[in-house]
Amino acid sequence: MLLSPSRLPPIASDFSHTSNGSLFTMFLTAPLQAFCLLLGFSGTDIDLDLYNKAEMLLSSSLNNWGLALASSDTLDPVWGQVLGDPFIRRLLLRFIFCQTVLTLYAPVYNKNEFLPTCVPSLPKPVLSPSYSYQSVILHLASIFSATKYFIFSEDVSPETVSTNVD
Repeated sequence: MLLSPSRLPPIASDFSHTSNGSLFTMFLTAPLQAFCLLLGFSGTDIDLDLYNKAEMLLSSSLNNWGLALASSDTLDPVWGQVLGDPFIRRLLLRFIFCQTVLTLYAPVYNKNEFLPTCVPSLPKPVLSPSYSYQSVILHLASIFSATKYFIFSEDVSPETVSTNVD
């Protein structure tokens, strides 16, 4: 089960629900759009080339995270059984992206009530904001000039993470 946060994070824009559902639902169905919405950008605010660059980065990153998840030796057997289904795997990876973004999102930093949860739990290494996850969020935030919205660990900074996505 993928469970939405008990509280909605403050969004840089003035709406928390779209006509298609909550921010959590959007992260599961259109993760980059949800990321942009969280930062207060609407479709007309975003340069199409930047959006496509970010989409390629996110797609590649989710694929890499999927490989890491599949090779995890601490994964609950229930998750191991369902990862073979591409649809469920995609939802789970988008859930991890959502949780990572909200974990690093400055207005709700270190506040668990703003984080989605899942049952059974994923292994700690999968859910913790690791260097790999943080660098992807930093890349995405850098593409949209929005790094100020996130709190990264000291070892993740624009100087230590390349932002090339070619």
